[in-house]
Amino acid sequence: MARSLAVSLEALNEELDALGIRRKAYRVARGTDAQMPLAAAIAGPSGPPVRRRPRSVSAAPPPPAADAPPASSEEAMLRALLAEVGPRRTALGERLGTSGGALLARFRAAGLERELSLRERDLIRALWSKHRGSERKVAAELRTTPGALREIAIERGLVRELEAERDRLRREALRRRWPRERIEQVLHRRDELRELGILEGLDSEVAVRAGVIWNSLRGKRDASELFAKKLQLTRGDALRLQKLLHLS
Repeated sequence: MARSLAVSLEALNEELDALGIRRKAYRVARGTDAQMPLAAAIAGPSGPPVRRRPRSVSAAPPPPAADAPPASSEEAMLRALLAEVGPRRTALGERLGTSGGALLARFRAAGLERELSLRERDLIRALWSKHRGSERKVAAELRTTPGALREIAIERGLVRELEAERDRLRREALRRRWPRERIEQVLHRRDELRELGILEGLDSEVAVRAGVIWNSLRGKRDASELFAKKLQLTRGDALRLQKLLHLS
């Protein structure tokens, strides 16, 4: 400021002190932060510096994918046998010369325990539905005993599911309408009803209700034909019912 006024610094200070404005004059000459120009960004690439790979260096190819380990001969043999005979323990045991826990241990050691379990469960479900809950028929098709079948059902966690299907079949049988539907199942599905545990009750019901009708027709010349007509049965089924109930 002294240079621009062409005076010495000492003379300038004395003059400003005399006027009492020395501090204010210097503050005006220096300026404030608000009067400073804002910094402006310079256009150019942003971000961290990029390290570029020399052209002479090429990327290494990815390593080849590891091949799955080949199946053991034991696993391959058991898998083929399972596909051939199915999850039937008796048949598998005959082919492998083992049974029971040893048979299951062999599949477990080959890593096929889960596959055997799932396929065995599916097979039992299908046979249970096919034979309408007949434990005896399912066991016969698996070439085992009803007791062994029950043990497998327990082992595979199927007991509640199979019993629920039996309950459904019982309800279905007990909902059959009188007289024809109810009598026909007693005549033609006795084994199934026996396994469901309801044959005895249905036999008693049919005997009482059909017996009342027969007694009302006793002594008539065409009693057998009238009996069949009242019960909505064919002549053959009416005769079978008479024989079953010892009606004469």
